[in-house]
Order: sequence, then C-alpha cells, then structure tokens
Amino acid sequence: MLQVPNARAEFFAGCRAFGPMLMSIVPFGMVCGAAAISAGMTPAQAFAMSWVIFAGSAQIAATQLFADGAPLPVIIATAAVVNLRFMMYSASLGPWFRPLKVRWKVLLAYLITDHAYALSIVRYMRENEGKNLHWFYFGLASAIWACWQFATIAGILLGSLVPASWSLDFIVPLTFIAMVVPLLSDRAMLIAATAGGLASVLLVLPLKLNLIAAALIGIGAGLAAERLRKTR
Repeated sequence: MLQVPNARAEFFAGCRAFGPMLMSIVPFGMVCGAAAISAGMTPAQAFAMSWVIFAGSAQIAATQLFADGAPLPVIIATAAVVNLRFMMYSASLGPWFRPLKVRWKVLLAYLITDHAYALSIVRYMRENEGKNLHWFYFGLASAIWACWQFATIAGILLGSLVPASWSLDFIVPLTFIAMVVPLLSDRAMLIAATAGGLASVLLVLPLKLNLIAAALIGIGAGLAAERLRKTR
C-alpha cells in the first residue's frame, strides 16, 4: 500500500527539489531587474513588477514595451498573452488541486511557473494517490518565488550602478532567444516560433500591437501544424 507523505515532508521535499534550479533562476531574475532599471523604471516600479507579475518572460516583454513608451493597457495585454501558457498548466494540474479550498487555489495559481509545473506534474503522476502533494508544489513554488525576488533586487541594485552608456538593451532579445531555442523540440514548435517571429518583425501596427498579433499568429500556426500531424 502506498504510504501518504505528510504535509511537512512534502513541503520540504519541494524545497529540496528547487536546489538544482538555483543557477538558472538567479541569473534570469537579475537580468529582469537590471533590464527594468535600464528601461527607465524606478527601483520601486521594477520590484513591484517582479512580485505582481512574477513571470520572467512577461516581465521582459513588459519592460521592452515600457522602454518603447507603449500605453499601459498594451503592456498589460501583452503580458497576459505571453502568460497564456499558464492556463494550460492550470488545466493539467486541475485534477490534483480540485479538492482544495478557494484560498489555496488562488495562492497556488499565483505561484505557478514553468519550473514549478514541470517538476510537480512529474511527481504527481508518479505519486497520484498522495493527499498532500499540493504541499510539494507549495514548497517548490515558494522557494522559486523567494529566489526570484532576491535575484530581481540584486539586478535592480546592480542595474542602477551601471552607467547609461553601458546600454543593456541587448538583454531583452538575448533572453528571449535563450528561452525559445530549448523549446524548439518538434515541428509544431518550430513552425509556431517561425510564424510568430516573422509576424513580429513584418507587422507594423499602432500602439505596439504587433507583439500581441505575433503571439496569436504563432499559437495559431503551432496548433494548426499539430492538428495536421495528428490527422496524418
């Protein structure tokens, strides 16, 4: 019979699972903090964006639009589109989180990240009879959140010390490239990235709406390619 781990054990198991991710999260968080300062945000604005959005790719996109002078509604809409993948993550985790109370669901939804989802879903599939698996997710996601905030603060402080002549604008495209390339593991992902990339370059829309349009085009192209593969 499968032994059900208690909440305390699951929480600390999640904290321990965070360890190997430390070296990837810290540099990215520092990049986001430094990029926000380079874009002209105050330290308070940069830190507020970090804990309100808590999503590296969306923070980078919002930072780029802020630097370009885009209106606030466009910045918010773009961040929302970039984070659409979290809806799929939430649907995948739904069977394990459904019995939880609303306050738990709200907290865990706020803490969702790519890393927390990937490690948690593997553990859930392996130990799907456990009653406290949400504590593993909470321990892991909390550790990621704390690390991200400290890394962002470090980036903000370092960014404020960098002379303006040392433009950090190159951080944004390099970070996106680093995030996208490892994901191009099949034809559908490659088509989605190509379509979205071309659309973002070729489309000229008012209010910086080309990024939103490019994201939707990329998603549509990827879904179409995947559906075509399945029909074959």
